[in-house]
Amino acid sequence: MKLLALVTVAVAITAQEVPFRSESRVVQVPVTVSNEKGTHVDGLKLRDFTVLDDGQERAISLDTFGTGMAPISLAIAIETSAISKPALARIHRIGSMIQPLVIGRRGEAAVLTFDDRLSWRLNFTSDSDAIRKTIASLAPGDSLQSHMLDAVVDVADAMKERKGRRILLLICEARDRGSRAKLEEAIEAVEREGVEVFAATYSAQAQAQTANPDDLPAPIGPNYFNVFSELSRAGKTSHAIALTQATGGAHYMFLREHGVEKAIENLGVDVHAQYILSFPQPSDARGMRRIDVSMSGDPAPNRADLRIRFRRAYWADAASPPQ
Repeated sequence: MKLLALVTVAVAITAQEVPFRSESRVVQVPVTVSNEKGTHVDGLKLRDFTVLDDGQERAISLDTFGTGMAPISLAIAIETSAISKPALARIHRIGSMIQPLVIGRRGEAAVLTFDDRLSWRLNFTSDSDAIRKTIASLAPGDSLQSHMLDAVVDVADAMKERKGRRILLLICEARDRGSRAKLEEAIEAVEREGVEVFAATYSAQAQAQTANPDDLPAPIGPNYFNVFSELSRAGKTSHAIALTQATGGAHYMFLREHGVEKAIENLGVDVHAQYILSFPQPSDARGMRRIDVSMSGDPAPNRADLRIRFRRAYWADAASPPQ
């Protein structure tokens, strides 16, 4: 069944040429709906969702893979510290998977590496061969540091002028080592630019207990970002997982020989199974705004076996670009 889903995704991405409507200060809210077995729930309609913006219900639009989504800008941030050598040997093989399974013909990908320094290895491109060659050529450095959070902030800045969906894929250990940026600063940076974070990690620390998204507080004021730092310090979640939970992305672990390829397959299925809800940013909105998504409709599909994952906040100001 998963193989069929992957083939369907790959063929449909290649064939799809549906134009996406222009954006003007539109807040995009990627939503993933799955059942208790983790299987994606498809076929939902606009009437099945309710979105609250800081407690106020908004009139929303819905895009799905079948109706035509905005093109994807995918930044792939890969750790190249000294201890990443075993993982890199497996990561080298994923470059050819990015276009057919994730970004499609209309999307673009960029590659960034990090240890104690950040290096943009490939600017955004739709050239599948360039993506493959860049990832295949990566080599570990000498540093033991892993500036994941600095990389996240840099990616958010690079995404400012990108149109359509903005996605960051972290391939690294689960925890940062040595960044100047703090976790709450990294989360704020991606929330400001509407970047959805996915993470494929190979650190044993990623097996620590993760916080239940339902237990996370409402994102009101700057203390919301601090909560993720507290969870991380308490060992209840990692930096990578906290970023995925805050932005509505997903976390994958790879320990076995072909685990990283499986992570890319899952990423492709997850990204294209999402419902992209959107609403116009209110003209008077300022600062961080809470997003809540619930199931509605008649009959309401709000059953206990459904799990909803979504972006939890966005940042609004007078000069805010489409998010």
